[in-house]
Amino acid sequence: MLGCEQWFGRTTILLSYWESPQHLRKFAADRESPHLEPWRRFMKELSGTGDVGVWHETYQVPAGGIEVVYNGMPEFGLAKATAHVPVGAGTNTAKQRMGRAAGRGASGT
Repeated sequence: MLGCEQWFGRTTILLSYWESPQHLRKFAADRESPHLEPWRRFMKELSGTGDVGVWHETYQVPAGGIEVVYNGMPEFGLAKATAHVPVGAGTNTAKQRMGRAAGRGASGT
């Protein structure tokens, strides 16, 4: 896992960033992984009761296919999980920024 963000409340969300879908699947199936037993217990006890819902999506995005712009906030999300490339002189358009950051992670200020 490259990084994650969590929000807790009535709706709880965990957003994680992985090097590849293969790394995610390897972690999910790892019998030594700390999440596996609680996940199995959850599925056995609560799955199908209607009390708790699980939403899971996986996206595979090439490194040059992302742009993240931050303004006035700390590194977060993709920039925190990958690489922060400040926006500066000569990178005034999204096309310029994404070309510069291709293969290097997220960009932002």
